[in-house]
Amino acid sequence: MLNNLYSWSAMDHYLFFSVGHIRCGIPFSDAIFMIRMVSINTENRNGKGKAGTINLHGEILEVYSIRELFGFKERPPLPSDNLIIVRKGLENVVLWVDETYVIQGGDLEPEDRFMNEHLQTIIPGMRIITSDLVVIFDLIEFLDYGLIGQTRLIDILSDHTGGNDTPHISSVRDYQEIDRVLRERAEQLALPKEEVKRPPVIEVIRFNLMYQEFAVDMKYIREVIQTSEITPVPGTPDFIAGICSVRGEIISLVDLRTLLSIPEKGLTDLNRVIVLTDGNLTFGLLADQITGIGTLKTGDIVRTVRKEQTAWQNYICGTIDSLHVLNVQALLTDPRMIIDDTET
Repeated sequence: MLNNLYSWSAMDHYLFFSVGHIRCGIPFSDAIFMIRMVSINTENRNGKGKAGTINLHGEILEVYSIRELFGFKERPPLPSDNLIIVRKGLENVVLWVDETYVIQGGDLEPEDRFMNEHLQTIIPGMRIITSDLVVIFDLIEFLDYGLIGQTRLIDILSDHTGGNDTPHISSVRDYQEIDRVLRERAEQLALPKEEVKRPPVIEVIRFNLMYQEFAVDMKYIREVIQTSEITPVPGTPDFIAGICSVRGEIISLVDLRTLLSIPEKGLTDLNRVIVLTDGNLTFGLLADQITGIGTLKTGDIVRTVRKEQTAWQNYICGTIDSLHVLNVQALLTDPRMIIDDTET
């Protein structure tokens, strides 16, 4: 019976966030984008788990407090909190979480002590993996149940009692400053898109490769998957590791270690594939580990000059501290990255 229970795609890719001490994943395909916390309009708050609404460029979106739905003690919004805009059926809604930190795939089979069908169906739309890790695989079921259900996640996960994780705010002045920051963000968010003064930043996924860290602009990322079987292709450039099948589509896999002449240091896993596309060309980058998501100020990217490495100059926009930012557009316009699988 458990085999059927976990036919919910335990190997899918998830956006992970934290609420209190609990980590939670939602299908990456459900997430639209993320923003920093803004002031929430609580006038229209109507039920448990519903924190209020925000104005997203003229569209009023309902905000769900995942903290409250999990059973934690409520607290005021903080500037460090995150809002995830997600698809809930035919509408968009907002999830209020503490922190978003990584997009990751992998085997999410529950620990033995949670391999119980009754336990796993107490909260609809959710699967418990460990005592501090859960997956919401059906947002509609989970959110709808959360508004009326009596069972709290923190009661099921006995290792976590909710505690008092509310940050200490020392003075009225601190509250006033937090309120000012959140209101300013909300005013900016409510502006029509054409009037928004967009800061020169890019959203990126960060990943490790041979003990070096790289960043990829998220607008070019279609998905991130575990490495499947790689089929070598004779007669291709040495930086093409081979081809693999992704949801029935054959794509080439690029090994940046070879392309960028990165010295080998110890063992490397290469157990992730970052699938890149511009709508025309699609291929995958091999990576050891996805380390996080975030934003980078384009003005902070320092162009690095390496006369001995032409490929590095072509495919690296620059560096922020020790983080190397890939020039994805250059990669996607290089015809050598694509293999015609009809010739294999």
